[in-house]
Amino acid sequence: MKSFLLSVGAFALTSVSARTFMIPRNASSKSFMGGNLYFLQGLSDDAQDAYIEDLANHGAKVVRVWVNEQPGDNTCVKGSKITQKVPALETTLGEYNSDTLDALDVVINKLAQKGIKSLISPHDGNSLLGDYRKDVYFDKWGAKSFYTDSDALDAYKKRIDYIFNYQGKTSGKVWKNWGDAIMAFDLQNEPMSADNSVCTGGDTGKWLCQTAQHMRETLGADNPIKIATGGIGGDDSHGCTTLSAATQCDQIDLIAAHKYAGKQSSNPSQWSNSASNWISKSNGKLVFVEEWGVNTGSSDPTTELAAEADDINSVAVPNLYWQFLPKQDSGCSYDPKNDSGDKFGIYVESDTDIAAVMKQSSDADAKQDWSGIIA
Repeated sequence: MKSFLLSVGAFALTSVSARTFMIPRNASSKSFMGGNLYFLQGLSDDAQDAYIEDLANHGAKVVRVWVNEQPGDNTCVKGSKITQKVPALETTLGEYNSDTLDALDVVINKLAQKGIKSLISPHDGNSLLGDYRKDVYFDKWGAKSFYTDSDALDAYKKRIDYIFNYQGKTSGKVWKNWGDAIMAFDLQNEPMSADNSVCTGGDTGKWLCQTAQHMRETLGADNPIKIATGGIGGDDSHGCTTLSAATQCDQIDLIAAHKYAGKQSSNPSQWSNSASNWISKSNGKLVFVEEWGVNTGSSDPTTELAAEADDINSVAVPNLYWQFLPKQDSGCSYDPKNDSGDKFGIYVESDTDIAAVMKQSSDADAKQDWSGIIA
């Protein structure tokens, strides 16, 4: 997401099950739902366990996590205390902090033990914006040159190599061989979102496919772990989700859409129309919604989540919500609807029936064949 985002809604289980809609049938696989949480590794051990338990009870199949730093010092982030300080993977270009991956390995292992797969973003494209998230890549190359300079690509490939070949301190697993726990790696979170001209111009430097090719070479041709686009250009409104530079790249497996729509009642087929369009342009690649959310500042999540999920599930496209938040810590006052940049959060323990929409998704026969990717 461009900033750290907005909010959502849902109907009670009786309301969801009472609805009727046509779901395309694919006997090969079911759809699924999950979520995103960029600060999961920063939570206390107990808070991690409680959150993952809540997600598992709701029926989540996938959680997207980030290779990033965490502030620690009991800093409040979206209603949670960040108790564990985690350094950035690179504070000096080409020098890697293993503690960063050690912290993430803990939560990937916990998710796997609950039957939830991880989708890993190895870097945040928004760190190239030059704001509070800026990092060593911004300092060296800035937003545009990162995607066009061959030295930048070489540096990023080395980062990928370090992450893929890392052996977990907790899990004992080499990540590139851990297909039982890891569904996919993004190329990056929202590549080219810091400068959309790179993607609207067609990715002439071929960053997307060159990065994917290196990832696949490192993973191995027969490795079940997939490579996802990560939401090219950020929100779908920027016009880069199904960029031909990605859809025509053999090494890219999954087209990830990021879309923050308006009220469902104002545009009743907004999700089914978008999904059908993405699939038609995907060149046969699997399509999923990697980020979506309901603006809790203008909509009631207890009804709006289910309304939008109904539309998504009418075309049975897998989706990850931004964001299902851990149970609020009593020491951190936070209401998503009052967040100036991210009104999409829904607490996992709230009046919104998250389990109902997740069940609805898991019961739907997927529009495309996802066999073997989740199960």
